[in-house]
Amino acid sequence: MRVETRRYALASLIAAALLSLASIAAAVNYNEANGLTGTVVSVNHDLNYLTIRDDVTGRNFKIDTRQMNTNRSIDVWNLRAGDRLTTTGTWENSETWRADRIMPPTANAMNRLANGVTGNVTEVNRDLNYITILDQATNQPIRIDVRGMDTRRSVNVWDLRNGDLVTAHGKWTRKGTLRADFVNFTSTVPMTSGGYNANLPNTITGTVESVNRDLNYFTVRDDATGQPVKIDVRNMDTRRSPNVWRLRAGDRITIEGNWTGDRDRFQADMVRF
Repeated sequence: MRVETRRYALASLIAAALLSLASIAAAVNYNEANGLTGTVVSVNHDLNYLTIRDDVTGRNFKIDTRQMNTNRSIDVWNLRAGDRLTTTGTWENSETWRADRIMPPTANAMNRLANGVTGNVTEVNRDLNYITILDQATNQPIRIDVRGMDTRRSVNVWDLRNGDLVTAHGKWTRKGTLRADFVNFTSTVPMTSGGYNANLPNTITGTVESVNRDLNYFTVRDDATGQPVKIDVRNMDTRRSPNVWRLRAGDRITIEGNWTGDRDRFQADMVRF
């Protein structure tokens, strides 16, 4: 009996060790395929889902919580608009993520973008065509090569100042430099409390339909409603936005600002890809 007991005890210890190693491996291997990190937009307890704004794409996605492991997750029904989280799971479709776990934001998930980096500008070198930013995830300086950057989708990087918070998308080189496809300012505007279920959001993500330079606006089809929205750019921060007159029909963009009182148009503060 003692031999059998020892065998069972040993087997239990081995199983626990393997489980621990599996958990560590899972934490290390969080990536864009099995993890999302973003900001809560709204919480719908009745229909068992959250809406979050994804860090990488800037798009809103529905997080289906019905199959979530509640023992390994935070209490999602106490979340509020503006809270940050990481969720692991699988895609149910192109708009819905089926969560198996929801937790506080983790650097092992999507705080470091798979195809880019977010951080504060520390140097702008026009002579050598690069900028340097301090990566938020690693606290290390990263050189951003902007020679092949798409200037149509980017802010004017030579107007950047030390301390500006930006996101650069592109490809990593073997030397650890990011070869940028485009550079935009990172959102620092909090979502309106309550999100779509309470007040009007201060961010619109959608697809450009037309541009009217003479009247200082362009039109986008809002992802959330499917309706066309007129974007008034007369008071837009041009330093923190790409040149909106170079937008094309079909471009996917995010606009931050505020609705007018009669909701006939959205007044842009900042535009970014």
